[in-house]
Amino acid sequence: MKIVESTDSRLSCDAGRNKLFYGFNINIARENIFDCNEIPHQLSDGGVFICRRGESEFFLDLKSYKLKAGDMCVAFPFSILQMISASDDFEGFGMGAGIELFNDIQIPSLTDYYLYIKDNPCISLSETEQKMLTELCRQMILKYECIEHPFRMEIVNSMFRIVYCEIAAIYKKGKPIVQGSVSRKDMIFRKFLFLISKNYLHHREVDYYAGEMCMTPRYLSSVVKEKSGASALGWINGMVIRQAKSLLKANCLSVQQISDELNFANPSFFGQYFKKYTGMTPKKFRDSGR
Repeated sequence: MKIVESTDSRLSCDAGRNKLFYGFNINIARENIFDCNEIPHQLSDGGVFICRRGESEFFLDLKSYKLKAGDMCVAFPFSILQMISASDDFEGFGMGAGIELFNDIQIPSLTDYYLYIKDNPCISLSETEQKMLTELCRQMILKYECIEHPFRMEIVNSMFRIVYCEIAAIYKKGKPIVQGSVSRKDMIFRKFLFLISKNYLHHREVDYYAGEMCMTPRYLSSVVKEKSGASALGWINGMVIRQAKSLLKANCLSVQQISDELNFANPSFFGQYFKKYTGMTPKKFRDSGR
């Protein structure tokens, strides 16, 4: 993992999917934890983000939050994130960690804090707390880069425990940011997107999601259309196409493998589906470098 020290002391890096940590200027890393795409996605890693400037609005596991300068968000692996908006000057510092590190810090005394933080992921920090956490994350990332060190991962694991304990201590004395209010129709729309993000590989019919939400397909479709301007089926297909494009861009799987990954009957059917919604075949899309 390559980490570059920027002129204003924020860390930035090329944050690949298999990287254990990343520090970033949010303007570089919007495709990572704080992805500004409106389509919700499940986080494979967990992470901490400290807003330095600007503000943003997002949904995390169906709850609405607003983040401003001085606020921190803690997201655990497998959470569902959907960015709603971000100001032009929105930026900050973040660190991501894979599920293996979260599994390694099973501290009994912190179990209750884990659940509390998960239910209250955003909290305001003092200037001192911001500097302390940023420096701890920075030192951990730099230690992770010391490949020649024989005990680098043992040190990283220990430092991660320290970061987690410091965050728990902040929550013990601080007051988390209360989630924003959401109208009933907004909640229906967000829950629909949440369900899509978890089930689109196996269910691509509006009827299925309407049944899961105990309402008629017609009513669900009308709410989705009213709140987003797009049809319910359009959102479902959009989720599938977005994932297909992501896998094709990665260039590490064949079209056959991607077809299987997305649960299509065969590559031919996948190709027809992809061309219908993008105007080109999967191969042409990959070759175009888009």
